[in-house]
Amino acid sequence: MKPKLFLGLALVLSGHCYAAIVYPKAPDGGRQLVIENASEILRSDPRFLGGFRIEELTITTPYQDYDVGLTNLASGKLLSATKSSGYWTYLFMHETHAVGYSGLMADEKTGKALKASGLSQSVFPDAPLDALRIAEHLPQIKKSDYEVRRLHISSLHFVAIWLHGKSDDIIIPLPLTFRRWTAYQPYSESEMIKLLKPEAKKQLKEPPRMID
Repeated sequence: MKPKLFLGLALVLSGHCYAAIVYPKAPDGGRQLVIENASEILRSDPRFLGGFRIEELTITTPYQDYDVGLTNLASGKLLSATKSSGYWTYLFMHETHAVGYSGLMADEKTGKALKASGLSQSVFPDAPLDALRIAEHLPQIKKSDYEVRRLHISSLHFVAIWLHGKSDDIIIPLPLTFRRWTAYQPYSESEMIKLLKPEAKKQLKEPPRMID
């Protein structure tokens, strides 16, 4: 059974399992690679991540990244056409706030961690956590388990928390949205397709940029 988590913390109540937001099994050895990589970066630049030492930070359970091609999206396919990128996101927390994140590449077949990819800061570091806080109050979450995923369409500047359930899905866009859709609003897949499909078609019609 997958661990059930509440804002990244294990939810254990009287030994019973409750419907909740759940996380996929993390890559073997991933956490240690992320810690070692972050420690090395912070030694060279102690001011990074708000000046906190690695010992002052905690690392959340990671979630996996998924993306979808513009051609599929333009034809009305979204979640059914997504592919895992093999990239996992680990948030670095100080108390209840995120201060940065690290990526990790993992082998899709074996689940083994391969390499930690940098350490980054975001304009909205708490955005994934804020989206999950909103999700926890949705009626669907109280009835069934939903797995946390990250949906990313770089060419459309679209990033969202994707909660994947057995019978339905919830998509919560993160900022910046450039007013094309509403940040932190839960959308169904069909609602999100209506917004993303014309954007994909527009992008595909644009001529390729010339590089000098």
